[in-house]
Amino acid sequence: MSLSLKLRGWEEFSRFLREFPLKAGIVLDEFKDEAARLIAQKARGKAPVRTGRLRDSIKVVGERVEVQAVYGSYVEYGTGKMEARPFLRPAVRESMGDLRRILASEFQDMLRRESR
Repeated sequence: MSLSLKLRGWEEFSRFLREFPLKAGIVLDEFKDEAARLIAQKARGKAPVRTGRLRDSIKVVGERVEVQAVYGSYVEYGTGKMEARPFLRPAVRESMGDLRRILASEFQDMLRRESR
């Protein structure tokens, strides 16, 4: 006596599993760019302003946030003679909740597209 079983949708599911790493990588690449933009925006809002040079030097370069003013790290971390006035680290911390929601939403959208 033999038993056979036919699973409907197995081929589609198998294809989905094979393609998932590539599609997840695309979602993550787009997310990194969006995350950098969000963090830079928040950091610009938190940067102390005297002339605006520090605030205006906060740029998104690829998927990174760069503070191009040479004194940016002195302001962020302080020196022996100057108190720290962090702006970048608090921007990252404050962005975490939004970033989690954005990433979850991007993956949900990708999964919905793939389930059609």
